[in-house]
Amino acid sequence: MSQDSKKRDKFSPLTIIMLVILLFYCVALLAMLYWGLSQSFKSARAYTYDKISLPKKGTLSLANYVGVFKVMKADWIGDKSIDGSFSALMINTLFYAVGAAFVNVAVTCLVAYLTARYTYFYSKILYTIVVIVMVVPVVGAQASEVQMLRMIKLYDTRWGFLALKASFVGGVYFLVFHAAFEGIPDTYSEAAMMDGAGHWCIMLKICLPLVLNVFMTVFLITFIQYWNDYNLPLIYMPHYPTLSRYIFYLGSTSSPIKAMGESLNANSKTVQLAGTFVLMLPVFTIFIFLHKRLMGNLSVGGIKG
Repeated sequence: MSQDSKKRDKFSPLTIIMLVILLFYCVALLAMLYWGLSQSFKSARAYTYDKISLPKKGTLSLANYVGVFKVMKADWIGDKSIDGSFSALMINTLFYAVGAAFVNVAVTCLVAYLTARYTYFYSKILYTIVVIVMVVPVVGAQASEVQMLRMIKLYDTRWGFLALKASFVGGVYFLVFHAAFEGIPDTYSEAAMMDGAGHWCIMLKICLPLVLNVFMTVFLITFIQYWNDYNLPLIYMPHYPTLSRYIFYLGSTSSPIKAMGESLNANSKTVQLAGTFVLMLPVFTIFIFLHKRLMGNLSVGGIKG
């Protein structure tokens, strides 16, 4: 095949159209991010009179970012005193994002291993249940989940929420782990059994290390999802506020604050934008250093030859 034919196959009309659409989409996202970042340095008065143009030279101020941290206080939400300091919010957020992500991914990985490596009748049943739950929409389950947690005295507790996240159904990552474990040749297990290794040893020392790259990738994606989530902590852990829930709170309060000589309102759009970018900073840092893992292929190696 000639070089010109290869180029034509690579740059087909459909490929060019998709590239143009993706380019437009990326430019639109970057433009909105740049606009939001620039407006977060404006004063509330300047934003009220001009919501489009960028801040003028010499008018940039960090007051909104300072105000994000100053509005945090011990009783900022709820029907009783709640520790809303930055350290408490960070602890709750890390417990929720890291803990829930690890429990969910670990349980999903373990069940996928059992169904992939032990092809019994019940393994096929579990696999079918996962596929059915993914296809059939489940509506109205939160009310029953809250009632169940109240009955067993685990509602509004951290451990109760972690127990709720110990589930392997409802996500495509089960299928990812299942395919990864199926791709491991049986030669590994057979060789280990000949050397006297048991089932636990094979799982912990052979199979799980081979899918560690898949595990870490899925964990990072799930962590980012939970880090940005405010809805579930608001429902299941109302007295353990997270940083995402605090940003949601900024839109429903009118607490006056004073930062760097400027008078601000906690619910002003500029303060909300500043809080959003503060919350986005850890995720952005993770993406900068781990973008190859996040955007890489979920694959696992095997024996060749």
